[in-house]
Amino acid sequence: MKVNVRAVIPQDGKIVISRERRQGQEHLLLPGGRVRHGETVDEALMREVREETGLTIVAERLLYVAEVVGMYGVHDLLLIWLAHPQEGQEAIDTHALVAVDSPVVDSIMPPIFNEIGADMTAGWSPRPRWLGNVRQPPRAEVSEA
Repeated sequence: MKVNVRAVIPQDGKIVISRERRQGQEHLLLPGGRVRHGETVDEALMREVREETGLTIVAERLLYVAEVVGMYGVHDLLLIWLAHPQEGQEAIDTHALVAVDSPVVDSIMPPIFNEIGADMTAGWSPRPRWLGNVRQPPRAEVSEA
């Protein structure tokens, strides 16, 4: 199992995302990535967000804990933090902002934008929430014989 950190960075009613190209396809993600050996979770979060968005952030608190257990032996533990940009930075590129009710949120990984949208509206929980396996494969239909 590998530890993966991600940031929810609200900005003017939208969320900051990162864009990656893998095998010729664009992927939309919450900014973040894997924690390196010898690196703290906080250090990894700040490094990954800076690499992917150019932002220097302040992590406020842990929002969600989840797993990604999927195909090809993937097993990651996700730590998803509420964060905000440090003061005095340039404006965030509008291509990096997505409204939580935008149709593209269904393609953003990890697939937790329903939770993010609800929590932005209701207020962020003071305690982290366990989301379970956010990458469960669809269940096979069982036919009755």
